[in-house]
Amino acid sequence: MRLRWPRPGVLSASAAAGGLAAALLTAACSEQIDLRGSSPSAVEAVGAVADTAAALTTRWLVPPDPGLDPPLAAPVSIEVDAGRRRLFVLELQPPELRVYDLLDGRLIAGLGREGDGPGEYRHPIDLAVSGGGLAAVLSVGGRVTYWGPDASLAGVVRSGGGLATDIVAARGDSFYVKADRFPPEDVAEFRVVTRDSVLDQPRYRDSGLAGTEEPGRALRNHSYAVAATASGDLLLAPPGQEYLILRIGPEGKLRQRIRRSEIPPLRRSKDEVEAIRERIRRGFAAAGRTVPTRLQVPLYRSHVARLAVAPDGTIWTLTQRGGGDVAVIDRFDEDGSFSGSYRVLLRVSELAVGRDAIYFLAHSTLDVPGIAVATRPRLRGTDGR
Repeated sequence: MRLRWPRPGVLSASAAAGGLAAALLTAACSEQIDLRGSSPSAVEAVGAVADTAAALTTRWLVPPDPGLDPPLAAPVSIEVDAGRRRLFVLELQPPELRVYDLLDGRLIAGLGREGDGPGEYRHPIDLAVSGGGLAAVLSVGGRVTYWGPDASLAGVVRSGGGLATDIVAARGDSFYVKADRFPPEDVAEFRVVTRDSVLDQPRYRDSGLAGTEEPGRALRNHSYAVAATASGDLLLAPPGQEYLILRIGPEGKLRQRIRRSEIPPLRRSKDEVEAIRERIRRGFAAAGRTVPTRLQVPLYRSHVARLAVAPDGTIWTLTQRGGGDVAVIDRFDEDGSFSGSYRVLLRVSELAVGRDAIYFLAHSTLDVPGIAVATRPRLRGTDGR
């Protein structure tokens, strides 16, 4: 399964600037969660696991066809606006926000281009769309470019310091921007931004999440799946052996731990561990640093690769329980109760969920990207089949 963390723009921008910390996030993975001073609710999952999950039937909405004009070359993020029948795709080659018809996959508009002026992007990294149809494109440097429902430029703000990695829609036309601040601060911050303002103080700092170590100094892992609900709750899936989603309220307090404790840890194979070590070595080399003789690599993969929240408040996860050509999707009700698992016979890297359908950024057998869609299943029982 091809994952987006750390996003390609983060790695390339970091390496170019000599930022070893971001380059090493590929392999960082915390093993423990320690959130002190909170008394959140806990939801334990019951139901099907991967081998009994129901299969979803998909079709290509934007086909993986190099002959398209323009083709999808390096898409990194997708979002849907079901009310306005719009599919948004953030493309990197060249940098552009593409808008497609949600029903027939027809290209409607290409917004923005590479550059530093209004309506232009420098190393774009993520995309989010608010309930009011406001589209926001985040660049690595923290710049957020907004496009209105009529495809007009709606504003540009800069979200603050650090290495920006994620943007998710929150309440109204506001968004959370996640930015990683490396040592000595060594924390990820979530700030609230709108089309014309940035909250001075971060809404949440992930200082309660344990991390791993870079040889020679502490380096915590800030790379994890992020989403937000319409009420402003943050959803985080911290790395580690446990299947865990944290719900953080708009006031920055932990509200809930959502677990699937019946899912066993995902242990890495020896080949996978060695491949990660090789990527770390390349990260040191790109930063002009001497490669340590010993490299600690987490032995377990995180369960949740991506998070998405549907308009009805249900929570959907793209997990890493599938194989290279099978994606396993878990569904949770709005209150965090597990309600089903589904298989998709595609190599999926992103998902977005609408009222009646699920959309996937996936790759064909020839490794060409496209956008697939499946009808949302109707629940008949606790296993979602």
